[in-house]
Amino acid sequence: MTDSTPPPSADLLGAGPRVRPRIACIGAANMDVKAQSLAPVAMGSSNPVTLMRGFGGVARNVAETLARLECDIAMVSRVGLDADGDGLLAGLRALSVDTAMVGRSRLFPTATYTALLAPDGEMVVAFADMAIYDEMTPDLTTAIPIGLAAYDIWFVDANLPADTIESLLDAKPADVMLAADPVSVLKAGKIARQLDRVDLLFCNRDEAAYLADMPIRAPLDVTEAAHRLRAHGTGAVVISLGAQGAFVCSDRVYDFFPALPAAKVDVTGAGDALVAGVLYGQGTGLPLDRAVGYGLASAALALETTATVNPDLCPDLVARRRPAPAAQR
Repeated sequence: MTDSTPPPSADLLGAGPRVRPRIACIGAANMDVKAQSLAPVAMGSSNPVTLMRGFGGVARNVAETLARLECDIAMVSRVGLDADGDGLLAGLRALSVDTAMVGRSRLFPTATYTALLAPDGEMVVAFADMAIYDEMTPDLTTAIPIGLAAYDIWFVDANLPADTIESLLDAKPADVMLAADPVSVLKAGKIARQLDRVDLLFCNRDEAAYLADMPIRAPLDVTEAAHRLRAHGTGAVVISLGAQGAFVCSDRVYDFFPALPAAKVDVTGAGDALVAGVLYGQGTGLPLDRAVGYGLASAALALETTATVNPDLCPDLVARRRPAPAAQR
């Protein structure tokens, strides 16, 4: 494609099925520490918990999910010169994820995300030590777009510095689909001025409210927020609504998609699984409304395990779990 070619539509990415979608995941790769309370959480007091450690980070979670769905994946991130960084890289390589573009820091330890969960698995509060990603400056990542030239989809999370996100968008080829996740309300400002350059935006209710500059209190507010985000130039929007599913807005889709039944164990990673499932569907050539079915199935499977990414995940399992195309809306 030439530089004047419009960016690819999230509705119709790809002319036909691709055996192995090629997707680059750019952003956080950190250690997750989850403390699940054994009783209702008492603020300001000591709480008995079960402690779990594992690998996390929005982009890393998406990368692992997509790798388990048999996609060709590259990871772009930064970890410390420590045992946690060694473990993260080894875990990704064991899944055949290309880690050549994951840098190592001599100044900062590998990032950590610590969450306190209620007995039912819902998050009470979380703490993120992500200073290492401030090292991912544009000058440090200059060569990255060259390494990403073989990938059809770039997924970027807002743990990167704002100017690095902008430089990646500047370097992105016209025929590459750019998907983005603001990560949190506090970090959403990093992509607020780049919405017209995002082909597919993933956000939750709070992030959508921030980016659309309006409160979301009812279903109609969700639809209005999505409309405003598209008015800013975003190609398509997927708003995660937790237990209520998702709302999707694009040139061809404007609808709520209900969540699938799941035996909830832990909510950690479900939102990232939704993202990965949708990208998997898009990467195999499905239109957005059908790709969302894979996202909902991946999210349901993520809810049913204490692991951030369900270790049993595979294309057949997701295909069996997804709603039938006629029934998913």
